[in-house]
Amino acid sequence: MRNSAKLFVVVMLVFFVAACSSGVTRAPEIGLQSPQFDEPGEKAGSLSVNLTEEARKEVTENFKFDQGHLHETIRRALEVNNLLSANPDPSLPSVVVMVTSVRVRSNFSAVMFGFMAGDDHIDGDVLVHAANGSELQRFSVSASYALGGLAGGQDSARMGWLYESFAERMMEELTGKSK
Repeated sequence: MRNSAKLFVVVMLVFFVAACSSGVTRAPEIGLQSPQFDEPGEKAGSLSVNLTEEARKEVTENFKFDQGHLHETIRRALEVNNLLSANPDPSLPSVVVMVTSVRVRSNFSAVMFGFMAGDDHIDGDVLVHAANGSELQRFSVSASYALGGLAGGQDSARMGWLYESFAERMMEELTGKSK
């Protein structure tokens, strides 16, 4: 009995670690992998968060996703890290986030079925452009959340975690600094 209890605890720990994840995939081109805001004082002149055509279609089925909330969370993260100019400045690099995929479970599915109902996720490409329009950095960010039940199934908990996780991974890649 003791071995089966230990096995159960190990399986549950692995599940909880894997249930919420986020990550970054760098562009294959070496020149686009360097962090653009790794030196003190470097700032972006603007931020935009857009949806690809595919993501727009997905949002119609996932109305709990809030593009404005994601934009605000990323903007706040840039400001906290002193990476965004107080006023739009076209002479500075621009940061463009293209959301490529979105999925948000219904509150009922998340609470009742948890991870068995699939995950919630936000995937996107982040591009940093120089003032002349050339690409300086490119990477993809993925944030997913699969927990459920009463604690992990609430919309605000799930969506807040997704927005924050996406912004954190983005900041780490832009600055080259991990938490």
